[in-house]
Order: sequence, then C-alpha cells, then structure tokens
Amino acid sequence: MLPKISGGFLNLTQKCNLACRYCFVKQQPLEMDYQVAKDAVDFYAKNALENLDIPQVTFFGGEPMLKYDEIVKPLVEYIRATYGDYVVYITSNGTLFTEENLKFLKDNDVGLLLSIDGDRKTQNLNRPFHSGKGSFDSIDIDLILKYFPDVTMRSTLDRENAKDIYKNYLFGEAKGFKNQALVINSFADWKEEEYKLVEDELQKITRHIKDCRENGKPYMEFDEYNKKKDTVKLLKEIDSKYFREEHQDLPACGTCGLGAGVHGSIGSSGNIYSCQEMTENKDCDDFIIGNIYQGVDDEKRLELVSKFNTKRVTCAKKERCKSCKLNPVCNGGCVINNYFKNNSLEVATEAWCRFEEMLVKESEKLEVQNV
Repeated sequence: MLPKISGGFLNLTQKCNLACRYCFVKQQPLEMDYQVAKDAVDFYAKNALENLDIPQVTFFGGEPMLKYDEIVKPLVEYIRATYGDYVVYITSNGTLFTEENLKFLKDNDVGLLLSIDGDRKTQNLNRPFHSGKGSFDSIDIDLILKYFPDVTMRSTLDRENAKDIYKNYLFGEAKGFKNQALVINSFADWKEEEYKLVEDELQKITRHIKDCRENGKPYMEFDEYNKKKDTVKLLKEIDSKYFREEHQDLPACGTCGLGAGVHGSIGSSGNIYSCQEMTENKDCDDFIIGNIYQGVDDEKRLELVSKFNTKRVTCAKKERCKSCKLNPVCNGGCVINNYFKNNSLEVATEAWCRFEEMLVKESEKLEVQNV
C-alpha cells in the first residue's frame, strides 16, 4: 500500500526573471493563487497526520520569490500560526533577496537551496536575465550567507563550464560556502574531450580535499563525493552474483519522481504530479497522480511504479553497461531526466552514467585516505 502524499513542491509560478540556458521549465503564464497554495499546505498536513510523519513543502518555480509578497510570506505566516512541526524550504536563484525577506525566511525556519553556478564568468554565461545581462552582480552572496551560512551552492555542470569546475569550486569555498552540489546537464550532447575535461577537473577537487585533510585545513564539502560513500561501500561488499538487489522490496525500488513515496508536487490548478519537473507541462499529463480537491489516484501511482525497476535499467549507450563497474549497483539516476531525454524511465543518459563513474572513482580515493 502506498503512503499518503504529505509533502512536495508547490510550483508557485512558471515565470522566472532568468533565462538559464539549460532550464527544463516551460516558462508560461501559469501561476498559483494563494487559496490553492493554502489548500495544498493543508492537504499535505492532513495526510501527514494519517502517515504519522511531518508535513513538508518546498516553494518552487520558475522563480518562487516572484510570488514572495502574494504567497510565500503570508503562507509561511499561516503555517507557523496553524501547525506545529512543518518543514518548509524554498529553491531560489538568489536575485530577488533583500535583507528584509532573508531575515523573515530565517526567522521562520525556512530552509534555502541556492542555485548559483559559480564565479561571474560562469554565472553570467549560464544564468543570464532575459535581456541577456548577466545575473552575477544581482546576487548578494555575502548577505545570503549572513542569514543562511550553511546554504548549499547548487550548481549545474554544462559543457561550456566543464573546464572551470575546479575554479568554481574554489570560488564557492573562498566566498564561504560550506558545501557544493554539482549536477550534470544530462540533456546536452557531450563530446569525448569534454568528458575528459570533467574528469581532470574532478581530480583537482580530489587533490585539494586530500591536501586540506592532510594539513588540517578547512575546505568546502563536495556533496557529490559524499553521496557516493554508500556506493563505494557496497561495491566493496558485493560478490560476482550480486545484481541491483538494494531496494528491490520498495515500490519503484525507492526512486523518487513516480509517486511511490510521500512526495507529490502541486501545480496552479491543484493537480498533483509525481515530480516537480513534470508540473504544468502539457506533455506530462501521464504523470498527474491526482488533485488536492478530487483526491489522489493510487491506481495511477501504481501504474507509474510498475514501469520502473533498477534491474531493467540500461545506459542509452548500451554497450557501456558491460564494462561499467557500477553496473551491479546502478539505480538509473533521475528517471524523469531519462524520460525527457530518452523517452524511457529505464534508459539512463550517457552523461549521467559517465559522471557517476567519475564521481565514484574520486570518492574511492578519498575513502581510502580515511581508512
């Protein structure tokens, strides 16, 4: 039996003040009103009570800070006045923050994920305004870190900034970020020489972290290495007969994005989508799993769940799987990215596969150092 949906993303608006080159959101005049947002928050809370867990909501877009006065601020006030434990996050590009709204978010225990790709050159290249003007100078990083010192520097790795991975890591470290998450653009058509650049740059980060550890110096955590610790451990423990046994007892093998868990993302009409990346996308109606007013369609959730199993996952470049050291433990990555890129939940993008192999290889080096 599937759990009640007790958390997820509220797609407040599909509009954004930036025109990031790799963005998956179809910017269109679809916006949530306050009543739907409030009803969504109540919907999560009611289901959390039945699940005996804590409700959770993330303000998302587009750029959710465009709806700060209309929805974010009054809804946070409503949540804090009405409920006890309620986890609240916002994902933002950082360009619309002021000291006043940052203080409000901090004082009301709203978590922040900041999307920023790196230094001025990289940020302005990847994440310009619609006018073409760069966005770097519109983000007051020092002010953001004043109120959110532990905020993650969430970056996207694109082909054009592959050569600058290490430079942007050092930029984040120097600014005072404590952690960077780096996600590869799986939709780009990467060239072999660009993969080599990525590998070389990751090795620089590895050497930097090893040097800092050996000399007792502080450094910025690289989240992608930390997330691979369990994979490194599992690879050491498995035998030749092991093949993707982990999480086989869970719906959709525990992956997100298919409505198997407690998360469902809500759009302007109250429709519930299995993943925030599908929300308000007319080509993704198959991923609508209900509506906050009409109820959740568990049959549709089970239908989506049945379409994915890690044992069936292959790389888009199938011949890679036989020689890939991660083949026995592969989970296929983001099933929604797979669907958008390859029209299949179970066909992983080659870029994701290559990046995962590099990350595990580098993470192994750091784990060896810690032994």
